[in-house]
Amino acid sequence: MKTDNFEKSLKEVCSLQETFAPEIYHVLPNDWWVVVTDVKDSTKAIEAGRYRDINAIGGSSIAAVLNAVKPQKVPYVFGGDGATFCIPPDLIEPVKQALKGCQDLSEQTLQLKLRVGLVPVSGLSRPVTVCKYRATPSLTQYFFMGGGLEEADGLIKAHDTYSLPPDTLSNADFSGFECRWNEVPSSRGLTLSLLVKSRLASQAESYALYQLVNDKVFELLGGVHDHHPLNTQGLNLSMKANKLAVEVATKTQNQSAWRVWRMRQMIRFQNLIGKVWMRFKIKNQFGDWGCYKTDMVTNSDYLKLDDTFRAVLSGSPEQVNDFLAWLECAYQQGQIYYGVNSTKAALITCLIAKTGIEHVHFVDSSEGGYAMAAKQLKRQVAAKNSPSLLV
Repeated sequence: MKTDNFEKSLKEVCSLQETFAPEIYHVLPNDWWVVVTDVKDSTKAIEAGRYRDINAIGGSSIAAVLNAVKPQKVPYVFGGDGATFCIPPDLIEPVKQALKGCQDLSEQTLQLKLRVGLVPVSGLSRPVTVCKYRATPSLTQYFFMGGGLEEADGLIKAHDTYSLPPDTLSNADFSGFECRWNEVPSSRGLTLSLLVKSRLASQAESYALYQLVNDKVFELLGGVHDHHPLNTQGLNLSMKANKLAVEVATKTQNQSAWRVWRMRQMIRFQNLIGKVWMRFKIKNQFGDWGCYKTDMVTNSDYLKLDDTFRAVLSGSPEQVNDFLAWLECAYQQGQIYYGVNSTKAALITCLIAKTGIEHVHFVDSSEGGYAMAAKQLKRQVAAKNSPSLLV
């Protein structure tokens, strides 16, 4: 098999339960690359209230990379303040150029520094294993195990040698990227960004552990309709300039202030039309707008595996307390490390392949989301300094 056919060769699974079975994961070819993006000093930006900008940068980098590799598809995962991609050797150059464009956008428009690192799979001591989960006809997710992604992330943050060369040509296409929805209040009181990391000795045990965590989500927070972080009643398009800023920037990079203003007004007009179509359940060549919010909920990546169990969840304060108590017990028993960011709303960043018809949505919680949850998890790792940690 040619390595550039690896993604096509992955068997799709359509049940979340199947993603916890090790036999459906496949080892990433040795000549591929792991590419990681994340916002530097994200904690300071979060403290300044810029968590929406941080999430949007992560989403825009996904749009840029997926456009750069078309018509091929590559495995990737959204991580809140960035994203991780698995790239075949023949596509690494256009991906570098796309991500240099993301760095330029982030720094020049938002004054935030986007770190981009590239690690050859051949340089990793741990494998990257991948499965392809077809959650809906429009939403394909890639789940990762093996420890390789986490190793790559650590190398990139520790060594500048893996950084994207500063003289890389900048050439990013952000087509399809949208960030125009208000925060989505939890219908049940609280929204959590959750990270759970196995401390068990073997991969087989870790798969079983993540299955148990998923089971506990259903047991303590309820079924998908109950624990899902999005709800149709809470979905509302924004008209505010600060909430449309990143999308406007991707569409007007290096253009005049007049063009920036005009683009902002155009997006506001599109949002107004969308509000009308959704309210009156209009059907047209752009889709069935009475179902659009329901489709948004369905096509969101609220739960995944990337060497960590990662989810954004909703629950009542009582349910969340019960769930956190179970997590703390598992932590004290030496089974897991975990991090949680608890707020009252979710954030959405969107990737629109076909308006009204084919769209996917990346979800995090407000006020820091996954980035703040990761801080707690790292503190637990540092405090325990366990030699049995599986990384």
